[in-house]
Amino acid sequence: MKNLKTIENKVKMILKKNEDARNDDMVLYLALCNLCLKDAGAIPLAEIMTQHKSLGLPSFESVSRTRRKLQARHPELAGSRLVQKLRATGEKAYRKYAKE
Repeated sequence: MKNLKTIENKVKMILKKNEDARNDDMVLYLALCNLCLKDAGAIPLAEIMTQHKSLGLPSFESVSRTRRKLQARHPELAGSRLVQKLRATGEKAYRKYAKE
């Protein structure tokens, strides 16, 4: 739980400062990796994705879920209207897919 709160605080800080991160989880994850790990941008993506635990990085899914939670609680941290609309459409499509 403590680790999730740490992730939440970092994600919130990034969302406050970086509007692009509000719209794109990949941008958010890169910003978080750079915050947690010096020169993360120089590490191959495959290494980050397969060794995130040993590198001390949270999983991509944890970051994405945390972003959704924060944006639901803090509308000022939400993405652009276009991104919000696209996410809502995607959610509807996924719900339909999940019911099949």
